[in-house]
Amino acid sequence: MEARALKTGMKGYGLTVVKGTKVERFGVEIIGVLNHALPRQDLILIRCSGLNLEHSGVVAGMSGSPIYVTDPVKGDLLVGALSYGFPFNKDPVAGVTPIADMLPELDRKLVAPPVNQILLEPKKTAAQSVRTSDGMELQPVALPLMLGGFHPDVAEMFREQMKDVGFGPVHLATGGSTGGSKNKPAPSPPFEPGSAISLALVRGDMSMSGIGTVTWVRGDRFIAFGHPFKGLGQVHVPIGGADIQWILASQSSSFKMGNALNTLGVLDQDRQPAVAGRTGVLPSWVPMTVTVRSKDRGGEQVWHTELSDQPVFFPMMAAAVAANAARVSEPIAESVGIEMKATFEIDGHEPIEVRETISGLSGMQSVGDISNLVGGIAKAVTYNGFTRLRIKAITVDLEVAEERNLAFLEWVRTSSDEAQVGKPVTIKVGLMRPNSDKPLEVKTLTLPPLPADLAGSTITVQIGPEKSFPHEFPEPANVEDLLKFLRSSIPRSRLAAVVQMPEATLMLRGSRLVGLPMGVRDQLQGHNVQARAGRDLLRTAIDTPWALNGSATLKLVVKP
Repeated sequence: MEARALKTGMKGYGLTVVKGTKVERFGVEIIGVLNHALPRQDLILIRCSGLNLEHSGVVAGMSGSPIYVTDPVKGDLLVGALSYGFPFNKDPVAGVTPIADMLPELDRKLVAPPVNQILLEPKKTAAQSVRTSDGMELQPVALPLMLGGFHPDVAEMFREQMKDVGFGPVHLATGGSTGGSKNKPAPSPPFEPGSAISLALVRGDMSMSGIGTVTWVRGDRFIAFGHPFKGLGQVHVPIGGADIQWILASQSSSFKMGNALNTLGVLDQDRQPAVAGRTGVLPSWVPMTVTVRSKDRGGEQVWHTELSDQPVFFPMMAAAVAANAARVSEPIAESVGIEMKATFEIDGHEPIEVRETISGLSGMQSVGDISNLVGGIAKAVTYNGFTRLRIKAITVDLEVAEERNLAFLEWVRTSSDEAQVGKPVTIKVGLMRPNSDKPLEVKTLTLPPLPADLAGSTITVQIGPEKSFPHEFPEPANVEDLLKFLRSSIPRSRLAAVVQMPEATLMLRGSRLVGLPMGVRDQLQGHNVQARAGRDLLRTAIDTPWALNGSATLKLVVKP
């Protein structure tokens, strides 16, 4: 039935799930129609009743609930999907997306993405809202995000990021899972209008799923929500049913609580009037395993998960899984030392393997360091700026010791304030080890022979964690340059001494240009291809078993 044919006062019903997987009816009365509320789209206003909606108001997770009106001649007619609501509204009033705008998404053609597709990181955008003449604002009914097996500290770390990618209330402590080595999923009943649908982002020993409602089903195709999820266009997100446990009534935002069920297919369209997908299609998953070993007590905990490979969510999910495994497996919020190894297998390329030594100084710092390293590499690979790279698997190994593996730079010394051209420079470094049987550790660094162009100058030697003096890389010219940079990650435990060389170099198209005449350097710096000046470093470094803190400098006069 056309939206503009509806009359104020017409009665009907909606379909949704409030308990388990059973689809139930609630009452509907037409209030009116907002013409052109969205681009080329009207919005139907309704008042709901029944299923305790007078108490809870419109509930997050009801997005997509099909709305019918009863025509005395034609019977029950589907008019659209419940999709918009008023924040903090005391009455169960909602906006409905007309079904005529949603149905074309069932037949939208899928297009194969180009093999060299470049992905750009999506910008944070506000939800598309509808402002009424009296200043009230209709916003898309939120999708509650159900987290299973996550620690509250980790949920709080990622709460804002989860909102940024399209989720509303974030709820913990669901017992459900959508797969994995130990957690066997409960079967999903076939979709029908009003069924609860889950968007599975993580499954296995941890789960992360958004919950909405199916509007219409035709064969193996379905449409849902009545509004965009994130407005990403063509997507690939695993979907399944949901087992609703409870509706939590709240003055700010009531929402459904539930467990994700077994995967049924994929969501492959995310458009303004609706999302659409197919059942019976196997989605793509990225296996991620996190192993946490106790150095002192022995034993290990292994977390097996699978992540949706949809790029907009993938880096955040990888970071959250790594952080949660660390937070839950061992008491590593503060007084511990961690040896970390992370491996990213990449389709068609050599893997990326990074190591890090971590010791939290306060609170959740260690967990944050683990999360940032995993999420940062996943993000750099996903949005590399050259081509579409697919991570095939992620493996993270953490060895946790009950003692902080910290060392603070206490002093640095050389045998003389002078250095000789052509000869190495030996530097002694004193490292203070708090609460250790051997509180002072002395390490030796040996700089390579000093080049002749330093003769007659006073050089500054910087000593400290090599991570503080990273290698200077030119802008990557291709994806291999980027992967090489990611593989060169320096752990916090590496102690270094560096001297900045006097001659300027130029970074251009993946290369460092040295020995250029001044005029050439000036010309290239004005070139329309990105170029930047740099300085080469004379350096030496050694590995230590501790997370290093502090730095120092030495001034040396270089003799010919």
